Amino acid sequence: MTIMIRLYLLPAAMLVVPYASAEVYKCTAANGDVVFQGEPCRSGNEVKVDIRFGEQQVVDINQLISGSWCEIGTSVAVDGTVTLDNAMRKTWIFSERQMVQHISQGQRQDTFRYTIRQTPGSFVIDHPAFGSGQVSWQVRKLTDEQLVISAYGGFTHLSPGNCEVKVARAQN
Repeated sequence: MTIMIRLYLLPAAMLVVPYASAEVYKCTAANGDVVFQGEPCRSGNEVKVDIRFGEQQVVDINQLISGSWCEIGTSVAVDGTVTLDNAMRKTWIFSERQMVQHISQGQRQDTFRYTIRQTPGSFVIDHPAFGSGQVSWQVRKLTDEQLVISAYGGFTHLSPGNCEVKVARAQN
């Protein structure tokens, strides 16, 4: 009876608890035992589980993001249909420790500068406007023609270059 109650409480708790940003690893031992834990596996097979998207294939991103990228749109799946936002243009400019975002919407133009911590395959934006002060982004695809990043349960698609945006002066 106790086991049945626990089995019903776990899914109910998952619906009530807001999304967390903890890393979860699914570790499979040589004998087939599976364990979910908050740190990388010591041995055996490892799959990183993103609790917002489920199990993710390991993407071998061995470089940092750099240069200018134009935001094309967003999707709910990494290779899904991209919803375009023609009213707003965003250029993301990456360096190792900073990301600058130029945004143009009609006559309004803004520039935002964010300190970032970047590792191959991910970056974290440090800024108090993001509630907790940090937003972690995962790089899902990085080629010469396309950058796909994910956060907040969705995917942002970018192509190389600027978005023909007049750069506004940053007001720091």
